[in-house]
Amino acid sequence: MTHPPTPLLVPRGERSERRLWTLLAALFTLVAGVNVLLAVDEAAWWQAGVGGLLLLGAGACLRAARRTRV
Repeated sequence: MTHPPTPLLVPRGERSERRLWTLLAALFTLVAGVNVLLAVDEAAWWQAGVGGLLLLGAGACLRAARRTRV
């Protein structure tokens, strides 16, 4: 038994994929900033490390966004 493809309410295409990667990078950067602020406030080195890892994730998302052709 086969089903027709489920329609999604989000647009599909290279431009929308680029926007998604950019949005993910912004969210990673926001969370990294909060972690770094908490690390400075609480003197917790591990939170600064998590913030650094999140910034690496944001960089990877931005690189994926740049690779996507418009």
